[in-house]
Amino acid sequence: MKWRILHFFRIAAWLLFCALPAATFAPQALAAKGSVRLTVAFSPGGALDGAARALAREAEKELGVDIVVQNMPSGAGMTAVAQLAADRADGTRLAVCAGNALLLLPRTNDVPYDPLTDVEPVIVFGQASPVLVTRPDAPWKDWESFLEATRKSGGKMRIGVPGLGTPSHTALAMMAGKDPALAWRFIPFGGPGEAETALLGGHVDAAASGALPRIGQGQLSPLVILAGTRLDALPQVPCLADGGFADPGRGDASFFLLAPKNVPEETLNRLEAAFVRAAASASFRKTLEHFSVAPVLMKRQEAKAFLAGAWKEEDAGLRAADLPR
Repeated sequence: MKWRILHFFRIAAWLLFCALPAATFAPQALAAKGSVRLTVAFSPGGALDGAARALAREAEKELGVDIVVQNMPSGAGMTAVAQLAADRADGTRLAVCAGNALLLLPRTNDVPYDPLTDVEPVIVFGQASPVLVTRPDAPWKDWESFLEATRKSGGKMRIGVPGLGTPSHTALAMMAGKDPALAWRFIPFGGPGEAETALLGGHVDAAASGALPRIGQGQLSPLVILAGTRLDALPQVPCLADGGFADPGRGDASFFLLAPKNVPEETLNRLEAAFVRAAASASFRKTLEHFSVAPVLMKRQEAKAFLAGAWKEEDAGLRAADLPR
């Protein structure tokens, strides 16, 4: 009788174990460390920061560990990626960045990492379509009048961008490369939030933004979508293609979740599964509606192939923007 009771409890325990979701059992290294550090390669308040924090909240539920988010805005993403490339490879150190830190900046700057070998894409979880905005009381009320004012200013118009080499800066530089009369002065900031603050303070004439609520509330006036297609949320605002300008490319504007190289395969698989579920959640998708970000989702192998393909295509954009290579 005692044996039967013991056997019953063993079976019950095993069935309970099997019924629990696989994500409950985080990798041993994650459980031992107690938390995961997720570095955001921009300052607080922008689209990448908002999307990353929403992603972390959902992924915590899947992994069963705390995810501590920190911002590292310097170097347009280079600093955060460099730190990650040199960090310990146990799955407790992750970073999110826009693709420019992996595609453009390594070609135009002396960076201490190889984007194709020193970091491992876990997923791609969005694609930004930055919006060039101005103040509601600005003398230019639309994109055409802003272009006209630029041509008459003799190079005095200032545009705030979230770092040199970011997708919005590249898009604008490509435009200026095609039309020499568009001689803007680019003022780099640590992220879109800082650029918006400078705009509202009168320190720049326009800024690259992704904050749709501020636009919807009338705090910022949209001029143009700095991508090849219009936004559903702003259907009346023109995009680059409407003016005959080139799209800087999906790769630079894509949001990557990265791990260091040499993270164990089992750990990478569990991280991928948890973050894929997080990125597919209704809560995360709802967060993206507040920013000019499309809900693109690529798993690990697709993200790696996408990065490799975008790396080969980057030279064309650099030539169009007349940026050094």
